[in-house]
Amino acid sequence: MHKRLILIVMALLMAALFTAGCGGSKESADGNKAAGNKTYTLNLNCPYPPPVYEWESKYIAHEKFAERVKEATNGQVNIKIYYNGQLSSTDQALDSLKRGVTDMESSTSYWGGTVPESDVIWLPFWSKGHQHAMHVMRETKIGEMFEEAYHKQGVKVLFYWPVSIEGLISTEPIKTYADMKGKKLRMGSSMWPTWFKEMGVTPINVAPSEQYEAMMRGTMDGTIYVLYSIDTYKFHEVAKNLTLPGFIDPFLCYVLVNEKKWNELPPDLQKKIEEVAAQTEKEAIAGSEKLTNSILQICDEKGVTVTKLSKEEFEKFRASAMPLWDEFAARNDTTAEMVKILKEDLKQWEANNPESKAWEERWLAQ
Repeated sequence: MHKRLILIVMALLMAALFTAGCGGSKESADGNKAAGNKTYTLNLNCPYPPPVYEWESKYIAHEKFAERVKEATNGQVNIKIYYNGQLSSTDQALDSLKRGVTDMESSTSYWGGTVPESDVIWLPFWSKGHQHAMHVMRETKIGEMFEEAYHKQGVKVLFYWPVSIEGLISTEPIKTYADMKGKKLRMGSSMWPTWFKEMGVTPINVAPSEQYEAMMRGTMDGTIYVLYSIDTYKFHEVAKNLTLPGFIDPFLCYVLVNEKKWNELPPDLQKKIEEVAAQTEKEAIAGSEKLTNSILQICDEKGVTVTKLSKEEFEKFRASAMPLWDEFAARNDTTAEMVKILKEDLKQWEANNPESKAWEERWLAQ
């Protein structure tokens, strides 16, 4: 009887151990399943106000992108967007991204002191339209050097989103290069002082959100900014003049992601996000082109006077920017190579692409 009791106890213990083992296997299986369905939330900081139109590049690069990422990953990756720099101010945005305070940043090159190569897109007259700009960033070594510079900061360039033409909006007409002398203009980039000095312009440091009031109060006479802001920022109420061609066509913004955060994502999710990013970039280009095509109509509707420079006056503006190109090239070996490639590429593009001639015919006075 005693032996029988011992056998029963041993049998019960073995059964319990077997059940626990099965339970452990089941828990492990459920755990693997849970890991496969793990969700990720990425916060994205953007210094600009929310988009106005669903077809514009800003909407496509943010709202549409986030929506498609969620759909492509079956809800595993959710991107939460914070406009107007809610998570980080412009001057601190890159540092916040590198430290992981923010996961993503969507803006343009504001950190030339830390990433000198990123200022290449602030060079006046570096591109001649959307197709040329994207050719430079995607088909020449410049794009590779640009992205490598951010990689060294622990940041990945996910995709570009152009925002139409950046040019001169002013409270008084500017019809010639000489008209720039003595004007007070917002300095959009920290690398522009050399150019402004060459033009005789007084630089004014004003945040994008403060430009309207500055022009209304006469603190500044104008701004070099994206021209569609005549409409979306209501600049037409305080600045009734626009000068063409734009100084940067198109102006490029882009989406960055913290590489440590990026590497936490499984490879299959990374691939899906990159596929969405590539498609988003294409659609953002189309949205930006639509903004460009609407500028003259917007000005007409808002009572804004458009001045088209003569070829001679335009060349004066272009020549005034060349010392800035030289200054940028002198920063390091990479920026020197960038300028060399850009100059050669512009010559080849103009020689091989008839549309570059159409660009001048479209924007210059005939």
